[in-house]
Amino acid sequence: MRKAEKQEVVAELEELLSQPGAVVLTDYRGLKVKELGQLRRLLAKAGGRTRVVKNTLLRRALGEGERAALAAFLEGPVAMTVVPGDALALLKEITTFARTHQQLALKGGWVENRVFSGAELTEMATLPPREELLGRLAGVLSAPLSQLVGVLQAVPRDLVLTLQALAKQKEEQAGASASA
Repeated sequence: MRKAEKQEVVAELEELLSQPGAVVLTDYRGLKVKELGQLRRLLAKAGGRTRVVKNTLLRRALGEGERAALAAFLEGPVAMTVVPGDALALLKEITTFARTHQQLALKGGWVENRVFSGAELTEMATLPPREELLGRLAGVLSAPLSQLVGVLQAVPRDLVLTLQALAKQKEEQAGASASA
């Protein structure tokens, strides 16, 4: 590869890395070309763009910025996937694919402005979708309020029931003393 070509590749990588979103690095060693193509199509459906990169060129593209810590994962063959949006769907696709293709391994990545190891990314992929987590949070937050409303409603209700029982008891006493 000529120096001009290398500079062009580094510039492309810098442009990809400068966009907001997540970067996931995988080790594809042992995958056949057909399987790698299948993985690329799968990740493209999830919104990701996958590219096999030379470690030295990617290291140059990472530079000294926040994502420079990704250089620690640049050992052996590396496929870089960039996703502009939510990385969770992409991580789920990668881990699902890796279950049937044990050669594929998550090395690490950059998600939500933080570097994660491959194990952490795999664990992250098991999380439920964001909407479900927000729903659970809303349920947890509303439960104490619902219980408070129940307690506050119970006080007047119990007072009314006590007064009704007292009135009924007085009526029964009045009826018993009138018949005696």
